[in-house]
Amino acid sequence: MILNPSDALAKVGASQAFPEEVRSVITNAVVGLAYLNAEGRFITLNSVYAEALGWTAEELLGQNWHVTVYAGDRERVVDAHAKIQDTGRMSVEFRGQCKNGSLTYQALILSRTLANGGVAGFHHLRFGITKYQIHQEALLLAVECSPNGLLMLNARGEIQTANAMVEKLFGYTRQELLGHPVEILLPQRLRQRHVGLRREFTESNAAGMMPGRDLVGLRKDGEEIPVQVHVNTIEAPSGKLSLATIVDIAERQRYREQLEMAKHAAESANQAKSDFLARMSHEIRTPMNLIMGMNALLLDSNLDAKQRKHMEISYRNVRRLLRLINGILDLSKVEAGKLTLDMVPFSLQDALEESSTTLATAIEDKGLRLSWQVDPGLWPYRMGDPERLHQVLLNLLSNAIKFTASGSIHVKVTPAESQPFKDSVRFEVSDTGCGIPQDKRELIFDAFQQVEGSMNRTYEGTGLGLSIAKTLVEMMGGKIWVEPKEGPGTTFVFTAALPRATRNSVMKREEELNRAIKSRYLKAGTRLLIVEDNEENLFLLQSYLEGQPVTIDTAPNGLEAVNKRKHSQYDLILMDIQMPVMDGHTATREIRKWEAATGTPAARIVALTAHALTGAAAQCKEAGCDGYLTKPVQRRDLLQTIARFAANHEANGDKTEYKAALPSGILALRPNYLANRHKDLETMREALAREDFAVIKRIGHDCKGTGIGYGFPEVAVLGKSLEQAAIACDHTEVAAQLEDLKASLLGSQETLGSQETTAALEALGSQKTPGSLQAG
Repeated sequence: MILNPSDALAKVGASQAFPEEVRSVITNAVVGLAYLNAEGRFITLNSVYAEALGWTAEELLGQNWHVTVYAGDRERVVDAHAKIQDTGRMSVEFRGQCKNGSLTYQALILSRTLANGGVAGFHHLRFGITKYQIHQEALLLAVECSPNGLLMLNARGEIQTANAMVEKLFGYTRQELLGHPVEILLPQRLRQRHVGLRREFTESNAAGMMPGRDLVGLRKDGEEIPVQVHVNTIEAPSGKLSLATIVDIAERQRYREQLEMAKHAAESANQAKSDFLARMSHEIRTPMNLIMGMNALLLDSNLDAKQRKHMEISYRNVRRLLRLINGILDLSKVEAGKLTLDMVPFSLQDALEESSTTLATAIEDKGLRLSWQVDPGLWPYRMGDPERLHQVLLNLLSNAIKFTASGSIHVKVTPAESQPFKDSVRFEVSDTGCGIPQDKRELIFDAFQQVEGSMNRTYEGTGLGLSIAKTLVEMMGGKIWVEPKEGPGTTFVFTAALPRATRNSVMKREEELNRAIKSRYLKAGTRLLIVEDNEENLFLLQSYLEGQPVTIDTAPNGLEAVNKRKHSQYDLILMDIQMPVMDGHTATREIRKWEAATGTPAARIVALTAHALTGAAAQCKEAGCDGYLTKPVQRRDLLQTIARFAANHEANGDKTEYKAALPSGILALRPNYLANRHKDLETMREALAREDFAVIKRIGHDCKGTGIGYGFPEVAVLGKSLEQAAIACDHTEVAAQLEDLKASLLGSQETLGSQETTAALEALGSQKTPGSLQAG
């Protein structure tokens, strides 16, 4: 309510009427408006102004404005009134005094009017800011209680405001910090650089935010502390301000240091384990090399039945021990993340047949039946690692044999449906054995875990096979699990991503692999340098090479090997790695350095070592070796390696075929074997004339499986080629392979003695035996 202007003027003793236009503005305003005379008394005001303080307009009219201001804030309002004389306009925030004595937060905008000969009158524009003030106080309280330090800086980098956490972190009071450059909180060595960074940040036009940076802070007592600083810029009426948030990261730093120490400790422990495995591998493989080698040599000698049985048991168990060590080494590769897979074209059918052939004796010994079911629509040529696929299949089949006392094992291979990778293949291995309890089906894929964990368990093993198989399957883009099965036994299933390959790519790779088998000739007088410090290992290698057309020189350490190389030319150097005086890596580097300096043609060097851990082959290659063989080495592998690497020095001239280690009983059957192959040759020619490729496929498959066993690897190679050509119904290719087989048989017959083989053929002809695989 607004009083009548004449009444208002009478109440304050005014003689001049209040301007009508001013009264109208005040009356209709939606905010609190009042007009005061030079003495500070209300001349007129609207109801909004009065009611905000719990008064009526009639009650305030004529009173001094002091009655509406809390006594503790009157001085600030008086100052505002005084300053308005010079500025003409002021604003002030204060606590208003309500009629009932309560307080309310208010904001005033004051303006001055000159009238009556220069006498001033004052306009009050009042706003109630109680809620705003409450929110502001809550915000200020949050800033003060923040767990992080908060600093407000002006454009010059001077501290304007600091909260309690800043005081706690740096040991200063905020009064000690106000007005100082923020660099006071940094060590002297960092201040100059920080000034440049701060100025660059403040003056840039980029987004006004700097992500957290780790810095070193300086406390008042000189102690350095780790902190993280975030900066945001704020546009304020007074100019650009920067809000710095300071996070105490001392605890985080301690945690990080602890993690780093734990990491170093773990790495040291892992390195110690790797060193132990390397030493164990070398120390165990060295005697195993001798035991296996001597066993193999004894098995090739004339033994009676009892002696041969003893040696076979010994040899079989040494190979079992070797598989155990290889499993542990594979596990170490898994843990180191260095187990790798090849990606080569291969025949899926060959991989499956190899698994079946490898375990045929074990299956027969237990009286089990093994059956295979391969989807006829499954593409036979694949890309992947056939050796690792073979390893997974062997593990599952070996487990099936171990845990199946009687009955059968069935393998099913089909395309894998709904797999994330195209062309995935699904493998199922099912048996009729003892089965796996439901609660153990996940456990068995952990390292060193078995269904039976007690000391009196029935089945032997380390529990590594399935763990490594799981890793290999996952590396092949698949997964492995135990499938629920009706009836007794277990069904293991795994999938593998095996992209399609072409037949030509598979055949080309097989030709490359078979080239080593075909290159089975040593040049008469081939010079070898065997670098070996262990006399027993040296004796074994010399025994392996007995009867071969090679000249052997020896060196007991790397230093002597270097000296001998400087004075002699060798077709091949077999280099041990761990030796006294100078190791094999150093010796190889020294030889390569001397050859390069003198322009001498490089000798072929093959590392022959008991080290078999991840990286050993790469280290040998880096040192300059051309090849790598691990102990225990078998005679056939040694001879093939020599033939492969020493053959580069022989294009023509006298050649002598090396004789692989064959049992004496097999050697006696070789003439009959060749005679049977001659009859197979005639049978396949007749089958080709009537285009009966099934017969050719069967005979080729049989030759592939028996050739190497009788010491005729070329027969195995050609048998496989015949089998593949028969599958493709390729008349021309079959005819060509038959001609190659004929030439190979004639060459082998010449080696054995034509009269002996002819006699065998005549004997076979009178017996009217079937045409395929009747040798022995």
